[in-house]
Amino acid sequence: MNAPQQQPYQPTGPFGATPPPRPPSDLRLPRLFAAMMGVFAGLLVLIATFLPQSTYEQVSDGKTVSKFAETGWTRTFDIEPSAEEKEFYDKTHVARYGIPLSAAALTLFAGAAVGFAAYQRNSGSPAATTSRTLLIAGGAGTAACVWMLGMDISASLSFGQDTGRFVSRYGTGSGFWILLAGGLVALLTIGLAVVANRREPASPRQAPYPAAYTPYPPGVPPRQYQQAYEPPSPPTPPAGSALQQQDILRPSPGNPPQPGNT
Repeated sequence: MNAPQQQPYQPTGPFGATPPPRPPSDLRLPRLFAAMMGVFAGLLVLIATFLPQSTYEQVSDGKTVSKFAETGWTRTFDIEPSAEEKEFYDKTHVARYGIPLSAAALTLFAGAAVGFAAYQRNSGSPAATTSRTLLIAGGAGTAACVWMLGMDISASLSFGQDTGRFVSRYGTGSGFWILLAGGLVALLTIGLAVVANRREPASPRQAPYPAAYTPYPPGVPPRQYQQAYEPPSPPTPPAGSALQQQDILRPSPGNPPQPGNT
């Protein structure tokens, strides 16, 4: 009968342990997409701050007498204002939404950079956590700034007047619509960053022997290997030796010595 064949031992100690597996690609994709959307949103926001976000035009007797546009940093004139108007505009400034929007865009860029660097790491690593935090903070800041700017422009649109002789028109510029698109992409970035917080399934602990290992060959019941234990018999002393003579003279357990024979 053949003895059972034991499978080779697989070491799990520090010298034989295998490196932890990388997270599956389908769990890394949300982090990658979140970083890409963060870069896209940041670019849209930065570009929009330098483009006209709101416009104003004043018409008198069918002739445009004043026309300018406001960006996130300054005011630009299509028609040069008069000396009195120029003095008034020099003492005032626009709402500089470019400052908080630029800060939000830089936060998105930082989160995206860390996210690209931590793409191969686990979602619970410090780098992945930092990237997720920056992307969520930058996206939330961008969305908040876009909302406030939209409320400001919505209020200015209500100032338009048309008296027949004088007409005041307020409008939105291309920068506002690009900024609105950047805010929507920022919200998408937040959603992807939250989804990327999913934990990868923990890898099962490696056993010293395979799970399917059996100590007996297949098809053979284990009881055939279970034999009664028999203690080994004592060695027989050589013929004529003192030990053999003692054994001959020693009475057997079934025939004890008689009192008269001693």
